[in-house]
Amino acid sequence: MLFILVMDVLGHMITKATSEGLLLPLSTRGLQHRISIYADDVALFLRPEAGGISTTMDILNLFDEASRLKTNLQKSNVLPIRCDDLEIATIQNLLPCPLSNFPCKYLGVPLSLRKLTKEQVQPIIDRIADQLPGWKADLMTRAGRRVLVQSVLTGMLIYLAMAFDFPPWAIKAVDKIRRGFLWRGRKDAKGGHCLVAWVKVCQPPELGGLGISDLKSLGWSLRMRRVWLQKTEPHRPWAAFPFHVPEQIGGSMGNAFQTLLLAFLRLSRKGGSRGALSGTPSLIGLGFRTFRELLQLV
Repeated sequence: MLFILVMDVLGHMITKATSEGLLLPLSTRGLQHRISIYADDVALFLRPEAGGISTTMDILNLFDEASRLKTNLQKSNVLPIRCDDLEIATIQNLLPCPLSNFPCKYLGVPLSLRKLTKEQVQPIIDRIADQLPGWKADLMTRAGRRVLVQSVLTGMLIYLAMAFDFPPWAIKAVDKIRRGFLWRGRKDAKGGHCLVAWVKVCQPPELGGLGISDLKSLGWSLRMRRVWLQKTEPHRPWAAFPFHVPEQIGGSMGNAFQTLLLAFLRLSRKGGSRGALSGTPSLIGLGFRTFRELLQLV
C-alpha cells in the first residue's frame, strides 16, 4: 500500500507538469493521458521533442531523490509511434534506453494502432494449445475435462477479451481446441466424436447445455462494461475512445432497459405519492438516488 501511494505521487508530478505547460500536448484531441502505472511498471507517453524529454528526466530524478525509487533506464524501453528519423535521433540522444518496435505487448496485451494481425493473435491460441500435453486427459472423465475447459482454457482468454475483440477465425480455432479436449482429450476431434452440437454445449445447464462459455458472447459481455463506465465514470483516461456496440447487443440492451424502466414504474406506483422521481428502495440498492439519475445513463 505504501508503494502504491508513493507511485501515485509520480503520476501527480507528471499531471502537474502537463497542466503547467511544461509538456507539449500529445494531440489536438481531448485525450491527454500521460502515464499508466501498474505495480512497479510505468508507461509514459511523451512528444518526441527535447524540452519534454528533458523535463520528464528532471521529474524522474526529483522523484528518485525524494522516494529513493530509481528508474533503471537500462531496463527501460522506448517505443516510437509514428516518429520520423529526426525525432528518433532526438530520442536516442536524450534517452539512454534501448529502442523497441511498435506494435508491442504491454502487461500481456498486444497493442497496435490498427486491427491486430494474425501474427499477433496466433501466439495466444498456441499458448492455449500448449496447456493440453501436461494434462492426463485419458484418466479424466468428461465432467472433469469440462471443468478444465471452462476454468482454464476459457479463463485464459478473459483478461484479453476485456481489451479487444477476437477475430472470428481465432474464436473458431480456440473452440476447436476446447471441443477436441472435451470430447477426446486431444487438440482436435472429428464430428463423430462430438456427442452434442457445440451450440448446445455452450448453453446454460438450465437449458440443457454444459455451461461452457460462448467466446463471442463472453467477449461482448466483458467489453460492455466499458459502455457503463463511460457513462458513470467519464473521467477515466480511455473514456474518450469510441466503442463499437454490435447491433445484437444494442437491441438486447434496449429491451433490457425498457423492462427495467417498466419494473421501476410499477414500484413507484406502489410507493404512493413520492413517486419514481423521489427514488425507490430498488433504485437506491443499485446506487441511483433518483429516477432522473438513471435516465442520464442512457
